[in-house]
Amino acid sequence: MEVTGASGTPDGQILILGTDEIELPEALTPSGPELLLHADGPDHWLVVGAPPKDWARFGADVVRKVPAGTVAFRSEPDAADLAQFVRGWRLGGYTPRPNPQRRVLRVSQPPGVIAQTDATITARDLVNMPSNTKNPAWMVRQARKLARSAGAEVKVLDVPALRSGGFGGVLAVGAGSASPPRVVIARRAGKGPRIVLIGKGITFDSGGLSLKPREAMMLMKSDMAGAAAVMSALPLVPDGMDVTVLLGLAENAIGAGSYRPGDVITHVDGSTTEVRNTDAEGRLVLADLLAYARSQLRPDVVVDVATLTGAATMALSREYGALYATTDTLRDGLVAAGNEVLEQLWPMPLAQAYAFALHSDIADRCHIPTVEVGGGSITAGLFLQQFIPDVPWAHLDIAGPARATAASGLRAIGGTGFGAALLGQWLADGARF
Repeated sequence: MEVTGASGTPDGQILILGTDEIELPEALTPSGPELLLHADGPDHWLVVGAPPKDWARFGADVVRKVPAGTVAFRSEPDAADLAQFVRGWRLGGYTPRPNPQRRVLRVSQPPGVIAQTDATITARDLVNMPSNTKNPAWMVRQARKLARSAGAEVKVLDVPALRSGGFGGVLAVGAGSASPPRVVIARRAGKGPRIVLIGKGITFDSGGLSLKPREAMMLMKSDMAGAAAVMSALPLVPDGMDVTVLLGLAENAIGAGSYRPGDVITHVDGSTTEVRNTDAEGRLVLADLLAYARSQLRPDVVVDVATLTGAATMALSREYGALYATTDTLRDGLVAAGNEVLEQLWPMPLAQAYAFALHSDIADRCHIPTVEVGGGSITAGLFLQQFIPDVPWAHLDIAGPARATAASGLRAIGGTGFGAALLGQWLADGARF
């Protein structure tokens, strides 16, 4: 039995074989958990030594050290440790480019972690696609493919439908681009609570008229990582669960139609926002989707995922996502799911003491503070909360962990796929809220 390996390594695979087929040469002596012993020819390797403390990181280290060939255990770990090793092997061995090297892992049984790593790899592939290919229309095509594979029905809102639906935030953000914005609605109908997952899908973020510096722009093909996470989680939805995915897709570019600082936008719920910075575009898109979900989908719980603020990265760096939740049960369930799949979240406060800073004299609110209070990730969360005031809701600001500038642990350079496995685990745990 074979299980397909990591994306970018089409010849790589996990072979489900017995572990007693390779014997350790007597002349070789184990010297530690990270020792890779060359055995039985140039393409056989054995992992030997004392058990590591972190099996996932060990798997990532091993796959990076093996240039080609087969890896097997002298003594295979228990099921839980093996699953973490396979998670590290598949994610640590990921590359966005085709890799002709054949790397094989021999284990006795296929661990259930494969589906989760598939979801993470899919999200990475989406994030790493260059933005001259990855426009909103391209994202729609990928969403359709994923939805079909997951048995979900898809509806796509084009510009006329967005206008008639009042999606002023989505339309404003996408107005400067030659690639028009879209909203995708994908649903797997089922019984029980109505769960809505929302993803920010800015396929490139120049900052608009509030232009980013070149250095900051280099990472901005990844500004749709939230949409990639919720899209890629669709195949992980348990049978019978009622889940709807909303994707807000737009390119924040500069053009004759670009929206401006000082503009006032009307959202799906009829409320208005004064624009103060066109580089704070993601929250305007999410505001429309939250308002749409609340008014049209009658959700029991809503979770949004977005690379939203540099402030979250400044606060938590690359290892943790910032989590805002309106119920303790929802918060604890998401934290537990993240810990299980090694995608950690750190609970943050929706500090109402800062809400006054979003006051506007000409609209219902501003989308960034007009008074310096700090806490930029918190004030972004407070802005979003106004559009989903009476439904259990969580906001995952993944600006830090969604991107990696160097290979480390389970992460490869580029998109990390953060959030896909986490959401899948939360759903599998029963989506408590």
